[in-house]
Amino acid sequence: MLCDIMYSDEYKQVMDKLRTFLEQKTYNEEALALTESALELLAAHYTTWQYRFTIVKEIKRDLFEELDWCELIALENEKNYQIWHYRQLIIEEILKDEELAKKFNFHREYPILSAMLQEDSKNHHVWSYRKWFVERFSLHEALEENAFVESMLETDLRNNSAWTHRFYLKFGHDDWKKNVESEIAYAKSKIEICPRTLRGDIEELRSFCEPLADTSAKEIRSSFALEALADIDKAAGNKEAAAEAYRLLAEVYDPIRKNYWTYVQKTL
Repeated sequence: MLCDIMYSDEYKQVMDKLRTFLEQKTYNEEALALTESALELLAAHYTTWQYRFTIVKEIKRDLFEELDWCELIALENEKNYQIWHYRQLIIEEILKDEELAKKFNFHREYPILSAMLQEDSKNHHVWSYRKWFVERFSLHEALEENAFVESMLETDLRNNSAWTHRFYLKFGHDDWKKNVESEIAYAKSKIEICPRTLRGDIEELRSFCEPLADTSAKEIRSSFALEALADIDKAAGNKEAAAEAYRLLAEVYDPIRKNYWTYVQKTL
């Protein structure tokens, strides 16, 4: 037996009217207002967003006013993908028009993006939009963009979204090779602050990892550094050293994952 979904009377009425307007291809101010009511009830309703976009184009609504309205909806609905996809569509529509494109200043996006990420620094919908924003306006080297992601990492070094965005800023364009050495140095400087974020398996990291995983000391600074050394030895074919590192991880430095380290050791 299937259970009926208990929609409210208001929701049923709004959606019934919306379906009628859709079938009749109604594009006017009344239809626009109806989509707003529908989205207030269910902001993730993709069909409503698509219908609204068609209406906006048909009635030639002011696209900058539409962006302002979209910001209000975004602030009320943090965990929503459709809003950000819709915002992309509106901006692309603006850029298609030569006169409107002249009026558009990409800096207008910074306040809403900052507000959203201050509320939730790991909101992946907003970070995904920000990646599109950087790519669309070639902002990989923009001072504002790099300063922002730097501030996010200063606040929380464990923010994976911020690290991913930084990687995209530095290596998501044709001239990425110039950033390799400086980014290795940057990563090392942050690992010194928070050594438990380390992960890597390249030989070049050995001299950096060894002081962080000195097993002759009373305690090691980072079990991740020891894991990295084990992976480096494994890749180099030094199975005995790798096995010893995995044994120490299992028995001393990371016993909560003993079964995993024992398994990895057996695969050598």
